[in-house]
Amino acid sequence: MLLLLGLLAVFALVAGIVDRFDDEPTAAGIAAGDGSGGVDSVVVPAGELVGEFLVSGSSTVFPIVQRQAEEFGAVHGGVAIAVEGPGSGDGAQKFCAGEVPIANASRVYKDEELAICAANGVELIELRRGIDGISVITSAGNDAVDCVSFNDLYALVSEEAFGFDSWADANGLTGLWGGSEFDDVALDIFGPGEESGTYDSFTEIVIESVAKGKTGLDPGSRELATTIRPDYTASSNDTVILQGIGSSRYSLGWVGYAFAQEATDAGEARMLQVSRDDGGECVTPSPETIADASFPISRFLYTYVNAAVAADEPAVAAFVDYTLSDAGLEAVTAVGYVALAPADQARTQAIWADRLTGTGQWE
Repeated sequence: MLLLLGLLAVFALVAGIVDRFDDEPTAAGIAAGDGSGGVDSVVVPAGELVGEFLVSGSSTVFPIVQRQAEEFGAVHGGVAIAVEGPGSGDGAQKFCAGEVPIANASRVYKDEELAICAANGVELIELRRGIDGISVITSAGNDAVDCVSFNDLYALVSEEAFGFDSWADANGLTGLWGGSEFDDVALDIFGPGEESGTYDSFTEIVIESVAKGKTGLDPGSRELATTIRPDYTASSNDTVILQGIGSSRYSLGWVGYAFAQEATDAGEARMLQVSRDDGGECVTPSPETIADASFPISRFLYTYVNAAVAADEPAVAAFVDYTLSDAGLEAVTAVGYVALAPADQARTQAIWADRLTGTGQWE
């Protein structure tokens, strides 16, 4: 009898140890920050999550989230995540209509988009993902230009340049302020379309800066355009843009840094240096110049999460947890973008951990 009781006690002890280890979170369940820059433990054992959802939005942010979705799915086989990149604007439409729980953007949401979200009762959580430098590119064989200023870009791609089919056509504008003089070679422009956050950011950072007099031109002396010329080859697909750049020796275009660097490494394109002012320092986009904003077309990348869906759907919340974990954050630099500064990353983690809604968290 004593032997039997002793064996039962041993079995109970072993069972208790097994149960205790079964309750421990797996590595895949270690996720987002507590606001202090550390990480919280989220008890989400591998294999127990189920669900499926679509992430839409920015083609620039697409590679980051696609990689994170693949890594997350490798651990949580019961969760199917599809990621698409039709553009920040198209993603915002789906997100604010309640069609997708997560959307990416290479810019902050516009007032009109926020109004649609509000009208549909969609409360959003705005998360910064990383930093990008919109890279001005040409073909690898173009040896006629190395650096362009904001005023040069205005003369080449603003609405005031409508109909220009030679780089030299822009000299009529640059000559007004003593800017660059370009060769008489064919000007073929390829870039993102109006649905793209990269289109919006390029317009705001470059064209609108010129129109507002921030680059030395006097908007009071003559009317300046605030939009991009409509007569260029537009695409929502960065690969198509880069193919166009490679197809014309004296091409000109702009894409996110990760895509530009990949094409440059492959010998399919060349990144031009950019100077904010005429005669200013010409800066090449790089992780260092983008991080410290010395490259003048740097911008933040964002993800928007539907707060109500995240509260109701454990798979959605767990995926966002993963994207903000140490393992998930490695995707930002792995695909070619620049990581947030530690303070900004801690702020993003705190916004998510506290489920802070709205767009005023970064002001």
